[in-house]
Amino acid sequence: MVTRTRRPSPALLVSLAVSTGLLVAVSAAARSRPVPLWERDLFTLLNHLPAGSTPALLLVMQAGSYPAVFVVAAAAVVAGRVGTAWRLLLAGNLAYWLTIAVKVVVARQRPAALLTEAVLRDTITGPYGYPSGHVAVATALALVAARAGGTRWRRAAWVVIALVAVARIHVGAHLPADAVGGFLVGWLAVCLTRLAVGEVGPQRSVPALRAALRRRAIDVARLEPIHGDARGSQPWQAVTTDGRRLFVKVTGGQQRDADWAYKLYRRARYRHVADAPPYLSARQQNEHETCLTLLAERAGVRVPAVVTTTSVSGDDAVLVQEFVDAAALHAIVGPVPIDAVRDAWEQVALLHRAGIAHRDLRAANVLVGRDRAYLVDLGFGTDDATDDQQAADVVELMVALATRVDPASVVAVAVRCLGAEAVADCVPFLQPPVLSRAGRTALRAHPGMLVHLRREILRRCPDHDRPAAKVVRISRRGILELLLLGLLVHLLLPQVGEVRTALRLLVHAHPVAVAATLLGSALTYLISGVVLRLATANRIPLREATLVQVAASFANRLAPGSLGGAVLSLRYLHQKGLGTAEAATAVAVSRTAGAVSVLLLLPVLLPFAGQPARVLTHAVTREWPLLLGALAALLVLAVVLAVPGMRRRGRTVAGQVVAALRALTHQHGLRWLVVASGALTLTYGLCLFVALLAAGQPFDLALVPPVVLVCVVGEGVASVAPTPGGLGATEAALVSGLVLYGVPLETAIAGVLVYRLATFWLPVPPGYLALRVMTHRRLL
Repeated sequence: MVTRTRRPSPALLVSLAVSTGLLVAVSAAARSRPVPLWERDLFTLLNHLPAGSTPALLLVMQAGSYPAVFVVAAAAVVAGRVGTAWRLLLAGNLAYWLTIAVKVVVARQRPAALLTEAVLRDTITGPYGYPSGHVAVATALALVAARAGGTRWRRAAWVVIALVAVARIHVGAHLPADAVGGFLVGWLAVCLTRLAVGEVGPQRSVPALRAALRRRAIDVARLEPIHGDARGSQPWQAVTTDGRRLFVKVTGGQQRDADWAYKLYRRARYRHVADAPPYLSARQQNEHETCLTLLAERAGVRVPAVVTTTSVSGDDAVLVQEFVDAAALHAIVGPVPIDAVRDAWEQVALLHRAGIAHRDLRAANVLVGRDRAYLVDLGFGTDDATDDQQAADVVELMVALATRVDPASVVAVAVRCLGAEAVADCVPFLQPPVLSRAGRTALRAHPGMLVHLRREILRRCPDHDRPAAKVVRISRRGILELLLLGLLVHLLLPQVGEVRTALRLLVHAHPVAVAATLLGSALTYLISGVVLRLATANRIPLREATLVQVAASFANRLAPGSLGGAVLSLRYLHQKGLGTAEAATAVAVSRTAGAVSVLLLLPVLLPFAGQPARVLTHAVTREWPLLLGALAALLVLAVVLAVPGMRRRGRTVAGQVVAALRALTHQHGLRWLVVASGALTLTYGLCLFVALLAAGQPFDLALVPPVVLVCVVGEGVASVAPTPGGLGATEAALVSGLVLYGVPLETAIAGVLVYRLATFWLPVPPGYLALRVMTHRRLL
């Protein structure tokens, strides 16, 4: 009996995603584009092959017909492969009916309707050509048969698929892209079949395994499965007729698939990965593990002795070793004897001296007896190990042991057995990405473990402190940044026309006024940095505070109301050692200072602004945002007061907020904070005024107060608009306000576009670079 697992292997998920994605892409291209030149030439070449090849190609072509599904399935039943017959039936029918569905969706015509030079050499039914049903069915049947028949059938399968594709093009039934689409449909059908039927795991049939062992002169009296973390293989405990106990490990196709996907994942995410290529068969993987085990045994490492190797039907490989009566490290109840810890390090030292790295020294692969240790499962190891690979071994075992024994004792024993230099070499690799999943799980149960181990190593090797190695190529943060960048492109791409218009205006604008606008925009980031520094009572450097504000110009394009910049500032302040309440207070105070500065400027601006100011001030101080803000504050206060735990936390936070405000008051920081915020508001207003001059507006000092007031209104609209940076709403508010004060409509539109280009669009690339710099310097 062959076991199946309903949990798909990583390779199956990758195949499913890739086949689906490619099918969608090729189908979209076939639906929307005319026949390209390369496809036309390739079709002409194959369609005009010598007429003598036509009968042979017509015969091969029948391998992709619908009746071939039932013929091949019947042949599998006759051969005694009933399970394979069911998979052939399912995959062939899926390929056939999926092809019909895709034909209807894409609706690409046959070559005779698209190309005048097409020659028909067979009867063609149906108006649509994409995808090729014959190629789809042939692909599905060939791939299923290749998986069932083993490696010797794989080349034949690819030959059959290629010949069917050539035959269908030769008879004039399909274009080359139709054959490609048919192959992708067949591949997808096989993936769906594997997903529905279940993955074939290692052979666990007791009679078949007994027969395989009997061929190696091993008569088994009792055979029992061993349950545990076996990584896709199936371990057994065998007892022979003479009472000898053996460990039997069966490796099958599922493990090979997982190995392929796992190594692909490691190469994509980690730097300097020296994995061997994925094995073509379970037998090759079995031979690799056997070879490394024998090399380790020759070097004096305590490993289970290899008895023999064999194979089971279905390409499953079998490794037989002497059974070790010891428990895995993670399964031991109670403390681990220090003698066993010392022996484990001695075995690793012998392994490394022989040039071997285990590369999977998790707790499940270290067996511990009364006072000795065994290293097992060398299937992922290498006999040409680098220093980094051996250092990773040390880190993995150190974490596995430190969860059961005092970390100081683990490091001390490691130094005695491996030497100070070898232990110190692992310091750069004391980081979670180096560990296996089991190691990372153990770390979550023991927070601070890596810091403790690093401290103990440096206490014994004080001159070997080294920075962390860059082992991760693609981190979660990097993926998040790519997603944010994609979101930014998605949000801002519809506004590209506005940027083009503004750039065209810049060409004809007054160069001195344009330079002044750009200089004023740059000055706003320096003043914003001053505001943030004053809000923290001068606890952060001005250079870093300015860098945060430049990075915020990118983050604010991803969320409305400058929310992205606020979150970025909170992360930075928290990284600089400020508590959560202190950081939130600093950001809130800086925002509040901006509002206070506007309120202080309004009495100065309104007398100069004239009658339209009433309309503008009403627009920016509408009641509903204030009411919503007050309601949110009351709800938060009610929750804090209602929940006892939140109430205690609220008192602590309130105390930290009051302490931060007192520190600002003692240093006269609030006064300077309001002054700096007022200067920031005036700078934005002057930027808008100079942008109007660049667009052709005559110079008039009387226009400065109204323009500053309009700019204040525009920034208020941007803070409440639901779009990032107030896109659309801000431009409309600015243009409307300027027109109210007598600025011609054309000049107002041009000036606003220049202003937004300088303050909104152009800072985006420097903002992204600043964000990358902050990430590189670990300021976030």
